[in-house]
Order: sequence, then structure tokens, then C-alpha cells
Amino acid sequence: MQQANKKFCKQSIALYANQYLGIREKYIEIPIVDNKELRENLIARIEAVTLKIIEQISAEQAPRISYFNGQNIISKLSTHEENVYPESSSSSNSNSQLVQQETMFFKDTLTEEQDADNRDIPQKSEKTIIDFTMRSRRNKFVLIVVILAEIHYLLIRNITKTRRSFYYNLKSEATKLYLVPSQRYIDRALNDIANLLGCAPWDLGLLATAKGLMAGNMTITLVGNQVIDCTISGGVQIPQNSNITSIRAKAEFVLVIEKDAIFQKLLEENCSRALRCILVTGKGYPDVATRMLVKMLSEKMDLPVYILVDADPFGVDIMLTYRFGSSTLCKENESLACPNARWLGIHPSELNSLTGVKTIPLTEADLVKLRSIEARSYVNAAISKELSILRKGKAEIEAMSSSKDFLTHTYLFSKINDRDYI
Repeated sequence: MQQANKKFCKQSIALYANQYLGIREKYIEIPIVDNKELRENLIARIEAVTLKIIEQISAEQAPRISYFNGQNIISKLSTHEENVYPESSSSSNSNSQLVQQETMFFKDTLTEEQDADNRDIPQKSEKTIIDFTMRSRRNKFVLIVVILAEIHYLLIRNITKTRRSFYYNLKSEATKLYLVPSQRYIDRALNDIANLLGCAPWDLGLLATAKGLMAGNMTITLVGNQVIDCTISGGVQIPQNSNITSIRAKAEFVLVIEKDAIFQKLLEENCSRALRCILVTGKGYPDVATRMLVKMLSEKMDLPVYILVDADPFGVDIMLTYRFGSSTLCKENESLACPNARWLGIHPSELNSLTGVKTIPLTEADLVKLRSIEARSYVNAAISKELSILRKGKAEIEAMSSSKDFLTHTYLFSKINDRDYI
């Protein structure tokens, strides 16, 4: 019976593929945005931050940086941190002055329009203070100042640099080596700086190294008329969104895949042609460029988006990142999230019916992630039901992809054809 169903799917998909030439080609042009005003604004804000630090030091006060953080959960200063500077007899007055200065500093770094939009920030967000007097915050303070100097340089010259390159530059300097045990420190500091300056992290000139891949009947034109042909074997790297000037695609939908290994397997099965789709992978948790491309294909080109991830808590979290955004970039989720995307699989509820797929128990890390997902306000009844089933056991996509062409010619085709998605 299973062989008969598989044969039927192959016949149906062959007919589906034969109609490929009948797909209407879609084309969009993306205007190049003049970022001069934004750059000048950010340069002025950085100089205001620097001036405030200089004024604090000139007033014989330990420097500190403060900003309102829009994240759902932020780390707070511990009241038990050791103050390495002795307090003077007028410490209470000094602290009061510092609070006033910090409030004025935050307002000074905003435009009038932003200030109007953020009048209720103290009630809705929490304040983060990076105080040089706190041992645990001192390195972070110094790193932020170093990065601000680099950003200032890049913005003035209107150039960009990869975070990876900047990380290795710092690692090569003996005086700054201690600041960056790993690149993650730079990534986190950039998010803090984006909050401080009231902008998106990708506006700062230090860009994450592209890691996402795309494949299918699509060409992307970049600034300078460079053309990326997505039909190249193995897929091509997703470019920075700011460099894209036009997209031409001939496809029915976009299929987002969690892993590079499954992405490559689907390419081997000629999935993009058989299902007439664009394949995209963020290689795990997606970077900004991948999320922006998926959103653009969904909203600008009006292509349905389906997501294929492991049936485990981290796979579900990756799917939700594409659909609803991440807590790290919660302020920027409006320009990154793709709420029209649909969870195609693997659904925990279908694991028992998939031949040869064996579930394994969740680890403690899985359970922690699962509880975190369950607590989110956007989790609807359908997703919640799948999360409940997931507690019984998890499985990876590889567990059902061992047989040749099963994913493309049986599983994916049937799921899309039957509209079996969430």
C-alpha cells in the first residue's frame, strides 16, 4: 500500500512539475534608500554619548551608560556588586544627579519624533545601566566604547565591516584581547548599542557574516548590477538586504528548511524544480539577512512560505523565530517577522504515523526550551496542542529522510497538496 501511494505521489508530482513553465514570473524592484540622514543622526548620537562620558569623568564621577531596553527579559544590576570606587559623603546627592543626567542623556539622543513615540518608555521598559564602577560591567563598558569608536569611523566613511573581521582585529590587539573571549560578546554589545542609539543593529555598519543559503528559479540583482543566479548547484549565499535592487522569481512558494544537511538533500532530490519552489535555509537559527529575504518573498512577491523543522523544542523555536521574531531583536521584529509563514512539519502529532521514525525522550535543555515557548503570548491553540504531544518524545527530519526522494515526492508534496500545516 505504501509503495502504491509513493508511486501515485511520483506520478502526481511529475504532472505538477510539467506545469512549471506555466508559472507566472514575478519581479520586484527595491529602491536604494539614501541613508545619509540616518548616518548623520547616528554620528551625532555617538558624539553625544562620548561627550556625556567625558563630562562625567571631568566632574570626577565614574562613567556610566544607561538606556531603556525593549527586550522581554534583561539582566539587572546586582545590588551586591562591589563598588570599587569609595563613596564620598555626598554620595546620595551624586547618585541623584546621575539619575537626572541619565534621563536627560537618553532624551538628548532621540529626535523629537522618537521622543514623542517613547514618552511612556519608563513605564513599559526597564532601564539598563552599565556602570564602570561595577567589576562585572567594566569590561562591557570598555567594549561598548571601543565599538562605538569603530561604528563612528564606519558611518563617517559610509562603509561596512563584518563582525567577524572586527572580532579578529580586536583579538589581534594585546590591549583589547581580554574584551572579547568570543564573538558573542560583540554581538551582545551591538544589541546594547542599538538600544542606546535607538536604531536597528544592522544600521551600525558592523554586519553579521551571511550564512543563509537559497536555491531555485530566482535571480537577485545587487547594487552595481551584480546578478546572483540561485539555480547554481548547492545553493548560493543570501546577500545583505540593503544590497538588493531587484528580485526575479518563478515559483509557487518558499520552503524554509531548518538545516543545511536537509537543504542539500532536497537539492539532490531536485525539490525546487519538482515542487516549483524556492528553498531557503538559515542553517539553524536564522540570521537577519535570511529573515529579511523570507519576509520580502512573502510580502513583496506574495509567495506562500512553509517551514520545515525538527520535531523538537529547538526546531519549533526556530519556526517561531521566522514567524514572530526573536526576543533579542524584539524592537526590530516588525521588519523581520513573517507572520504569514506556516509550519509545514514535522509536527509531533504525526510522528507515530511516519514509518520507521522512532522518538527519543526530551533532554533537560529541551524541557527548559519547551516551557519557555509555552509561556509566550502568541502561541495559539494548534501550536500549544503540538507542544503537549512533543513532551512524549522528539525526532529529527533525518529520521524520516533515509529513503530516496521520500521527503520531496511523498512527505512535502502530500503536506502541501492537503494543506496540512499550522
